[in-house]
Amino acid sequence: MRDELHIVVTECGDAIWEWEICRRGEPLPGRMRDGPFGSEEAALAAGKNALWEFLELLESEQENDAR
Repeated sequence: MRDELHIVVTECGDAIWEWEICRRGEPLPGRMRDGPFGSEEAALAAGKNALWEFLELLESEQENDAR
């Protein structure tokens, strides 16, 4: 799944940015996004951090389910 998920950063107007985790170019069914951020770079950095945390939790849960 790690290969399928990525961050999309969008300008919402007035130099306000937000990020969203997407899978294969589409938002997740349970949308995961955040904002506002004052720059594209800040939104991207926050989104990458959120994606990393999400993937770590997902992998941890999958390991627990396998036991």
